[in-house]
Amino acid sequence: MDTRNASVSPATEERLAERVVAAGLAGIILPFVQFGWLLLAAALSDDSRCGHFGCVGQLAGAWTVGNWAAVVLAWPLLHLLRVHPAWSVAVLAPFFLVPIWELADFPVRVVAGLFAYPLAALVSAPRLSWRRRSLVLALFLLLCTFLALSSG
Repeated sequence: MDTRNASVSPATEERLAERVVAAGLAGIILPFVQFGWLLLAAALSDDSRCGHFGCVGQLAGAWTVGNWAAVVLAWPLLHLLRVHPAWSVAVLAPFFLVPIWELADFPVRVVAGLFAYPLAALVSAPRLSWRRRSLVLALFLLLCTFLALSSG
């Protein structure tokens, strides 16, 4: 067996795949947390403070707060989904999330976690070669370039 090219065992690759899928699942669940936060903010908002366009401004602010609330709640969710170590994925994910939030339009912003959490899980994976980590970062830069060019 050629040990130079076998940097990761099949069992480790299977655990890595499970880690990436679980992180992607967290990225799918967290927008629902944001929508729940938005509904709660809409239900509890004071109608007397709404402007000419209703409470849209307050809801936009609540959406931004919901983004960061979802980032904070990511660690317990990742831990619940058995992504270990969950803290490293939760710490690295905002570095992937914020550029997507800044570069993308609304529909892509909602599913940004679907990209960010699996990428963070790959970059923070134990026993992954630096070459593979660099490939993940290069793919993310390619995604950011695409988003920047497509949004105008």
